[in-house]
Amino acid sequence: MSLDRLISISDLKKIYTKKIKSILGIVNSDLRLLSSNFWNRSLEYPVVTEEVLAALILKFLLGLESSVKLGEILCEIKLSKLENFSKILKRIIASNELKPFNISGFLLFTDFKYPDTLSSEINFWNFWSERKPVEIKNFDEYFNDFMEFLSNNSLFIEYLKGLCNVDENTFNLLLEFALEKIVLVEKQIFKWYGADGFTTYDRKIYIKLFETDCPVMNKAAIFYVLLHELCHYFRRTSCLTWEDSRNCSTPETSIDGIPLSEAGNIFEIQFFGDRHRFLNKSVCEFFLSSTETLSREEYSTKFAFINRTRGRFFVSLMRGACLGEKNIVELSGCAFSKHRGYD
Repeated sequence: MSLDRLISISDLKKIYTKKIKSILGIVNSDLRLLSSNFWNRSLEYPVVTEEVLAALILKFLLGLESSVKLGEILCEIKLSKLENFSKILKRIIASNELKPFNISGFLLFTDFKYPDTLSSEINFWNFWSERKPVEIKNFDEYFNDFMEFLSNNSLFIEYLKGLCNVDENTFNLLLEFALEKIVLVEKQIFKWYGADGFTTYDRKIYIKLFETDCPVMNKAAIFYVLLHELCHYFRRTSCLTWEDSRNCSTPETSIDGIPLSEAGNIFEIQFFGDRHRFLNKSVCEFFLSSTETLSREEYSTKFAFINRTRGRFFVSLMRGACLGEKNIVELSGCAFSKHRGYD
């Protein structure tokens, strides 16, 4: 029909819109019921694949219905041969260790209203449709080092403990549980979200495997990102359902006159003096080995000073841009920050 020059673009949009409304009229009640079951499901219980699919496909249809670029989007979908949309989604949801990551990621990011947001999702679907193996590691090799790292930086512990307002024993149990569930994932998976870390709605933490030639810098980057993600984790410890977690928000805090309402970003600025675009080797060494008794203000000032640019370092204008230096590890940010427009 779109090749028929007798049919105007406005008429095509009307035809497409009518078809989508017709589909929604048929499936809306069933999809809403299943979707509601998913959002009200306890975080302690396994998800039901059909309920997750319903939540995603309902968002897909509602996005198309309200899109002002409907014709372009349907053309993109057609060209990408996504006839097996639900099969690809089901494969993604059934991906074992990455299941919470994929479910939360899709529910956060999937936006079918605009072609530019759709393109990255199409790439992600195509990636999964090709069944490529994914490199995954647990946190075991870093567990003891991170616990020792926290013991040398009690300021971090006190801050995180304050986010969930629990006694010390409960906090320690929650922390150990969080660390045991961490999944380190190859950077390709994070590429589609332009992020280094992600805490899912059901409180599982995923962190990118950093791949510099320096193990100290890789470890420092993982710990830096983990501290950010733990802020999201401890904000959600009282959440009971997926809906609770989705609606969990951070009270707005003003720093230097700038209002902030994202837990990890607030933490970074308060403790590290900035949301750093990179970590140089010197600050990585300081970060991992420091046992100095400093106030939060003193620590953040020193961290930012050591991580300053010098010589021929080029400071990118956007977080995650390539700096091309061997003595730095680049940072892209948090998936929740990206979704909520903080980067």
